[in-house]
Amino acid sequence: MQVFYLASQMKTFLFFLAALLTGFSFAHAQAPADSSVLRLWLHRDKPFNAPGNGNPLLPGYYADPTIIEDKGTYYIYATSDLTDWNGINRMAAWTSTDFVNWQCQYLNWPTKAQCGSSTSQTAGVWAPSVVKAPNGKFYMYVSVGEEIWVGVADAPLGPWRNARAEGGPLIRHKAFFFVETIDAECFIDDDGQAYLYWGSSHSDFDIEGRCLAVKLKPDMVTFDGEPRDVTPPHYFEAPYMLKRNGQYYFSYSWGHTWDKTYQVRYSTGPTPFGPWTEGMMRPILGTNTSDATIFSTGHHTLLRKGADTYIIYHRFNTVNEYKISAKLRQTAVDKLLYNPDGSIQRVVTTHVGVGALGPVPPRKNLAYRAPTTSSGDLDPKTRASYATDENNGTPWIGKPGPTAWLTVDLGTAKPVKEVNIYPEYPIYTYNFEVLTSNDNRTWLSAGRQTSTPAVASPLTVTLPATKARYVRVQLTERTGGPRAGVWEVKVY
Repeated sequence: MQVFYLASQMKTFLFFLAALLTGFSFAHAQAPADSSVLRLWLHRDKPFNAPGNGNPLLPGYYADPTIIEDKGTYYIYATSDLTDWNGINRMAAWTSTDFVNWQCQYLNWPTKAQCGSSTSQTAGVWAPSVVKAPNGKFYMYVSVGEEIWVGVADAPLGPWRNARAEGGPLIRHKAFFFVETIDAECFIDDDGQAYLYWGSSHSDFDIEGRCLAVKLKPDMVTFDGEPRDVTPPHYFEAPYMLKRNGQYYFSYSWGHTWDKTYQVRYSTGPTPFGPWTEGMMRPILGTNTSDATIFSTGHHTLLRKGADTYIIYHRFNTVNEYKISAKLRQTAVDKLLYNPDGSIQRVVTTHVGVGALGPVPPRKNLAYRAPTTSSGDLDPKTRASYATDENNGTPWIGKPGPTAWLTVDLGTAKPVKEVNIYPEYPIYTYNFEVLTSNDNRTWLSAGRQTSTPAVASPLTVTLPATKARYVRVQLTERTGGPRAGVWEVKVY
């Protein structure tokens, strides 16, 4: 028996060795469900700081994403991450038609000031779920103050309003079975029936969360029956429901939100309430043990595009080891694949991402990989050249001081019509100025904002007919304002 075992192991080793030498692609092999993890070891990826990387997907600290596609536009709604999660006071929405170039604005609802009740806690505005209902309206289920609120709008960007006539929360703090009232997720079945899921645990004490679910009536704000416990195996938070080939796939997060244990698992069942059988691949998404810059992966949503499925999730930013950005998360996207038997394969997390999912505008970013200098960099991992690398995982952060600047050298004098600035924290207001020069000594002001609205990324300056070799972005410090930092500067 031992001789047979050793021979079998040698055969397996030689197969994998031959595969590596011949360039065999495991990604396209019809492998058993428990061997799809080989793609984690064999796939090719770029370093986290390679120019042009597609992950992170969004230029900013954003977590708990949800996504919809409507009339050719993608909308990602996400938690605006801050070092104090209780201080997150409004909801961001990112839009794109190509899945590469994204614009951010902040919605009129929900805000922490608008969504408060006698039972609200101190928590901020977290974890939206947005769906388009059979009645044609859009509904958002969102956690504010550890209570679930529901909003309604006629269009994805609003204006939004509380969908409940009395103006209160849909589910008050721990109103059912003392379950944590966060991470609501709405699922609409093929027959138009809507279901709402929510629940977690107090992670300071335990990661054994509980998940509740209930049917919703056609008005999308009234329960059709009583909530029931539908907790699947190894559940902590962030439920998500998908129906595929008549089977219900219930995926969710497990582990601690702040360390490498955070991951996504899934179970399947015959109904939206279960009963659940955990998938063989456990987890389907988790920390990449061969890449120290991809960890604490979880709280996901799924996008189905034709025959393809994409998983959008958050992970810690790549300068997390520094106090300047500790515990701040970013949104990423990778492909989710199924085995022939319908089971889900392990997701290969990447820095490359998935690329465009729509036509990309043909205009050229003149600043891409152009020599870039600054008034001073806070850290080697936040150097000036990172502001012109088209990589949303590498910010420039300037040294503290009254004024910080970035200068992009275009090589020769070129027509400059527009400058886009992607600030480190779009939720904050910035004082900034764009200047141009042909000799790097004499500067002309092209556009100045002394108090930008906290609703946008990029911050866009349109220039008059201008030819310039040097473009400078200057940020001015103010009391209570954000530090000098940008993800990207793009020049067109």
